[in-house]
Amino acid sequence: MKTSLSLFLILFSVSLFASINPIDLIVQADPTSHTVTMRTAVPVEDQTTVQIIDAKGLVLHTAQLAPGSYLNTRFELSALPRGEYRVVVKDALGQTIQPLTVKQEGIQADPALATRDFFPRVKLDDDRLTINYLNPKGGNVKVSLSDQVGNELINDELTSTTTVQRAYNLEKLPAGQYYVTVYAPNINAYTTRLDVK
Repeated sequence: MKTSLSLFLILFSVSLFASINPIDLIVQADPTSHTVTMRTAVPVEDQTTVQIIDAKGLVLHTAQLAPGSYLNTRFELSALPRGEYRVVVKDALGQTIQPLTVKQEGIQADPALATRDFFPRVKLDDDRLTINYLNPKGGNVKVSLSDQVGNELINDELTSTTTVQRAYNLEKLPAGQYYVTVYAPNINAYTTRLDVK
């Protein structure tokens, strides 16, 4: 038991630090060229999407990064009118969100305001479904398993938890496509499709 728990904790902690750390995302203004530079201090480990999103939720820019590459992008400040924005760096493991304020004097991007959220790890091995999720805000978490037409087969609600480690036996489930959705305060709804054979 100690060996399997230790192995789980090692694997869980390794996966936690694979997503871009807010301290490795650099957003700064260049007042001489009137541009904003966004870059990463380390290469990304997975396929990564970078977006600039305005206060209304409109995506203004999207870039894709291949594993092993760095973000290094420059924008004209005139392309970003004054206002509030979010730089979202997302990979398979989670997302980093850096708030950005564009003012007449330039930009403000305080790394202390950046957040990093991890996505649930959903895995199906034979007939065993496992879900692992770090919920740093400690709010309620709901795990739902639904079939193709939306019939909810599992509804598991956990209150005020910071760590979710659940396993479900699916051996009596007929073959087909199913959807696991994890609802939590910092990810809203995260859905994974399962093919049960």
